[in-house]
Amino acid sequence: MNDHKTAEHTIGDHKHGPDCGHEAVEHGDHVDYVHDGHRHAEHEDHYDEH
Repeated sequence: MNDHKTAEHTIGDHKHGPDCGHEAVEHGDHVDYVHDGHRHAEHEDHYDEH
């Protein structure tokens, strides 16, 4: 069962990555970045919120 909700956040000028300043968290087959208390995962032209 998937126990987390997702929402979309538009990618603006900021690009999450190893040197972006946000905490990186491994999440299955990708890395989420903690931003404003939410975990963001890049997906096409937006971020999914986990």
